[in-house]
Amino acid sequence: MGRVMYRLVVIDDEAIVVEAVKAMITRLGLNYEVVGFAFDGIHGLEAVRQTEPDIVLTDIRMPGLDGLSLIEEAKEFCPDTIFVVISGYTEFEYARRALSMGVKDYIDKPVSMEKLKTVLTRIEKDFFQSRDENAGAAHGQAIQEKLGRLFDESVSAMAEGDAGSFQRCMEKGLDEISKIYGDTEDFRREVYKWLCVQSDILTERQPQVSRDGLISYQEIAKKDTNGEILEYARKMIRDIARHIEADKTGSSHATILELLAYIEEYYNRDIGLNELADRAGMSTAYLSVLFKSEVGTSYVKYLTDLRIKHAKKLLKEGYKVSEVSEMVGYNNYRYFCDIFKKCVGKTPNEYKHNY
Repeated sequence: MGRVMYRLVVIDDEAIVVEAVKAMITRLGLNYEVVGFAFDGIHGLEAVRQTEPDIVLTDIRMPGLDGLSLIEEAKEFCPDTIFVVISGYTEFEYARRALSMGVKDYIDKPVSMEKLKTVLTRIEKDFFQSRDENAGAAHGQAIQEKLGRLFDESVSAMAEGDAGSFQRCMEKGLDEISKIYGDTEDFRREVYKWLCVQSDILTERQPQVSRDGLISYQEIAKKDTNGEILEYARKMIRDIARHIEADKTGSSHATILELLAYIEEYYNRDIGLNELADRAGMSTAYLSVLFKSEVGTSYVKYLTDLRIKHAKKLLKEGYKVSEVSEMVGYNNYRYFCDIFKKCVGKTPNEYKHNY
C-alpha cells in the first residue's frame, strides 16, 4: 500500500515564490503533491474550486482577490481544506490576521526549506494523520470542525455584545482543545493561540483596551500543568467578557454603514477584506463576522452581487461585454463571464441580446 499523499495548491503573485515552493516540496520528499497553483487570487480560487485540495498555501496581498477574501469564499465550498498563509508582514501582525480567519499556520517570507518543512510536518501531524490514519479519525475531525464552529460563534457573540454567549463558547472551546492536546506544551500553544485571537479582536473593537493587559505569554509560560493553564485561560475569558458587557456604544453599526458607502463608490476597484479591515480599524475576522451580522451576507458575496447589478445595467445600456467586465472591477474577462452566469443564469452576451 502506497503512502498517503496530501493534495496542495500554492497561490502567490510572485512566480518565483510559487516555483520555489513547488521545488522545495519535491526535494523535501514529504507526503504532499502540488495539484494546482496560481499567481493571483481569482485564478487561485478557481484552482481551489477545481482541485478541492487538502491544503492551500496562499499569499495575503494579491491583485484581483486578496488572500483573506479568497479564504473566506473558498471555505464556502471547501470547508475541510486547511489554509496556511505566506506573507512579508511582520510576524505578529501576520500571525494574528491569519489565525483570526481560521488559518491553521503561517510562513513568513522569505520561504525556506526549513520553514516549509516545519509547517507542513506540523499540519500533517495535527490534522491529517488524526483524520486519515488514527483509529479515532472521525472523532478527531469532528472535534476540529466543532472548534471552528465555536470560534465563529464566539466572534459573533462578541460582535453582538453578548458576553454570556461568548463565555459559553470559549469554555466549550477550551474543553475541545483539551480533548485533542494532552501534552502540556501543545496544550499551552493552542490555548495561547485561541486566546490571542480573541484578545486581538477585542482590542480592534475597543482600542482603549490594552492587549498586553489581557494576555501575557510570560504568565501562561509559568503554568506547569494543563489545569493551571485552564485556570489562567478562564480568568482571561472573564476579563474579555467584562469588556464586552461594558461596550454598548453601537459604533460598529455606524462603521458598517460607512464601509457600505465606500464599497458603493469604489466597487470597481480591488477592494479586499484585508483593505476594508485596515480602513475600519478592525481585525479581519471581526469585520467578516460583523459584516455578515449587519448585512446578512458575506463581504465577498455582497461585492459580487453589487458588481453584477451594475454589470446588468451597463449591458442594457449597450456597452460591450469586455468593457463591462473592466468597468465593474473584473480585469479577468473569463472570470467575469463565469461569475455572471453563476449569478444570473445566463452569459453576459445572452443577457445583453435579450434586451
